[in-house]
Amino acid sequence: MFKQKHIDSKPLSVLFFLFIFVIYAVVYMTKTIFSSALAVIVEQGVMTKSETGLINAVFWLVYGIFQVFGGFAADKYSPYKLIMIGLVGSVISNVVIFLNQSYAVIMVAWVFNAAVQFGIWPGIFKIASTQLKPSFRSMAVYWLLFATSFGMGVSLLVASFVKNWVNNFLVSTISLSSLVIIYFFLNRFLDKRMVEEEIEFSDASVKGVEAKQPMLPLALSSGLVSFMFICFFRVAIDNGIKMMTPVMLMETYDTLPAAISTRLSVILIAFSAVGTLVAGFVKKKITENEITAQLILYSVSILPLALVCFIGKIQHLWILLSLSFAIMLVQAASPFAQSFAALRFKKHDRIGTVSGILNATASFGNVFASYVFTKLAETTSWQTVTLSWLITIFTCVFICTFVLPKWTRFIKD
Repeated sequence: MFKQKHIDSKPLSVLFFLFIFVIYAVVYMTKTIFSSALAVIVEQGVMTKSETGLINAVFWLVYGIFQVFGGFAADKYSPYKLIMIGLVGSVISNVVIFLNQSYAVIMVAWVFNAAVQFGIWPGIFKIASTQLKPSFRSMAVYWLLFATSFGMGVSLLVASFVKNWVNNFLVSTISLSSLVIIYFFLNRFLDKRMVEEEIEFSDASVKGVEAKQPMLPLALSSGLVSFMFICFFRVAIDNGIKMMTPVMLMETYDTLPAAISTRLSVILIAFSAVGTLVAGFVKKKITENEITAQLILYSVSILPLALVCFIGKIQHLWILLSLSFAIMLVQAASPFAQSFAALRFKKHDRIGTVSGILNATASFGNVFASYVFTKLAETTSWQTVTLSWLITIFTCVFICTFVLPKWTRFIKD
């Protein structure tokens, strides 16, 4: 038995949800600055693809490592404190880069940014899944998934319209600073209006001792380890496509300068948002089994990704359309790979921990996308990059097939 606070008012729950949605959308916008502005940065000769990719890779590597601690912290400490630490730290790092564009300074500041954001996502996910009105929580967790697409779309638009890429960091600083001020007062207002609830563990307590299963045996018996690999490869291809498409279009088709190719890539983000709606349809109409759903979605995405391998040989609009459908399907798998899967561990009081672990693994997928895909693009060809995306999706299909029986047993217990 353990106690936790939640908001019992539906209107206040909606208000709090809208705010944490904006928080994560803005945070996601700010941490995808380098990937969104990649085409502009390369076109202006500020950095090479691999230099920009290395900054991104180091960010996601540090972010992923610290996410593990963030997940454990979300189950032990106030989500408010974790989120506030991340917001204030992000403001500091963005200000530093806006004032000094030395490559070394940028790298250090961005590593600091990755570290201080350790508790933002686990904290936000913990709020959505446990601190809102109980009847509103599942809906909140689902709609929260749109925040990444919204943030990435705004990031691409900002990158395509600012005259100097450094101004991206000014926009980030102003946005984050505003959130810090609002969040401080909003949390104080809502904290006074929360009520306590008692939660029972799924396993029976013996003589007053809470039967909380250790994390490692739980991860092995449930199939969580396989989920980690799925998250890794899914995010690698998802962010790899979103990050590399503007540069790929610019370098393959002479009629598309950086600003135009970056704006065209917003279409990918629109389809990505539609993918979240597809996830809701699959969950409601086809299957609630997280692995079965992913297996279906990854298998269907093979065809559009195969068409992308003809980059440079067919018109760029067909390439963009194929990538858009592929992204829609891969994004539809995202809730099943992370959020819906993490909710399965509520009965073990491990939502924050599992959310942090899966988010950390997803971050390592970003490392792979940021460094390996950019390096492939710089040293080989875009055909090699697109082929690597196809191989990655086949890997996801294989892992899903392998872990399906174990996960099915876990969710039925």
